[in-house]
Amino acid sequence: MKNKFPFLLSFLTASLFYWISAPSSVAAPLVSIGDNTDIYFNGSSSLRWASNIFRNEEDEESDLSWTISPGLEINIGRGISNADFTVITRYDIVRYEEYDRLDTELFHIEALGTYESSRLNLNGSASFDEIKMNDGQKNVVNDLVELDKTAGELDAEYRVSPKFSFSAGVRYNETEYQTFKNLFSDRATIAYPLSVYYDMTPKLDLILGYTYSTTDITGGNSFGGLFDPVSSYEQDTDFFNIGLRGNISTKLTGFFKIGYRTVSAGDTNLTNAGVPVRRIDRNDRDMFGLDASLTWMATSKLLYQLALSRDYNTGGLGEATEVTRANLVGNYSFNTHWSAMANLGYTETDSYYLDRENEQFTGGLRVMYVLNTYWRFTAGYTYAENDSNQVNSSYESETLDLTATLRY
Repeated sequence: MKNKFPFLLSFLTASLFYWISAPSSVAAPLVSIGDNTDIYFNGSSSLRWASNIFRNEEDEESDLSWTISPGLEINIGRGISNADFTVITRYDIVRYEEYDRLDTELFHIEALGTYESSRLNLNGSASFDEIKMNDGQKNVVNDLVELDKTAGELDAEYRVSPKFSFSAGVRYNETEYQTFKNLFSDRATIAYPLSVYYDMTPKLDLILGYTYSTTDITGGNSFGGLFDPVSSYEQDTDFFNIGLRGNISTKLTGFFKIGYRTVSAGDTNLTNAGVPVRRIDRNDRDMFGLDASLTWMATSKLLYQLALSRDYNTGGLGEATEVTRANLVGNYSFNTHWSAMANLGYTETDSYYLDRENEQFTGGLRVMYVLNTYWRFTAGYTYAENDSNQVNSSYESETLDLTATLRY
């Protein structure tokens, strides 16, 4: 494994040489097709040290890894004023210094599209990601969980009159485990958000909304191998909400929604060798719901971003959960080249049917140098802590990383 690191060193050295010598002109595409399509090369090389690569509760193991990520970006929309379509793809080649059995290749692809007219706005996206990690919700001892995530959404907003507009959408999220399928449950969620907007001022809208979502949880869940796989079930949620979006004040922008959430989930029998052991009765529940994303422009150089949510979800074991999240990010721009970012995060997950609770705290600091439209260099530190009443789900982890990114 160690003979791979000189290659990384040479790559970073070459990056540094280009960093010093590259012109600071506007980035030109790698290939242009016709009048509307540009193709760019997106690539990065990163070096990462982790203090607890398996996120174990005990016997922490550290390791150094490097990742080469070649990719392409296809932009369709140059010269088109009201439409844009982008496809971004990346292939991560990950290598570890000591634990080379964890070496992997991971594929990612994302498509984004927008359309705007005098009355109708359309926004859509679709993505597929291969992931290999432990996060406290889905942990195994001395190994990493492999899973695939597929997501897509389409939102349409139509202005009915100068004061009123209406939006409808559909969102899809699927998680499918590729390893340890006897421990974790696959799930697929589809949601239908509906909203009516009233222009209180030219820059601020009142929101009245409703979202229905349904999740199919299928197989694989043996709750740590103690039981037979759990039969499939469905979980349905409703969110009735009211809120605001736009310029809430001269420096505060974004949206927030507050309201009433309900959840209804099917019952499940736990069995051992086919013999019923325990029944999970998932009674209907309700709670105060929240969804917010706000940006505070403190000065021309400093801005804060706050994201808040309180929602129902599904954990790695297929259990229904209540999830409360808060994430605060601060960005400071020193000049056109240098910037810094700090973040604090908190997530509380309550698996009320299984008496399982998790509290996760995260914090980090990142410094970025943008040389020109081609090259970007970052260095970061991240701390994560998970406190859980579940065996082998509590952990502490620290990571350091250096990344060079090229877009050409």
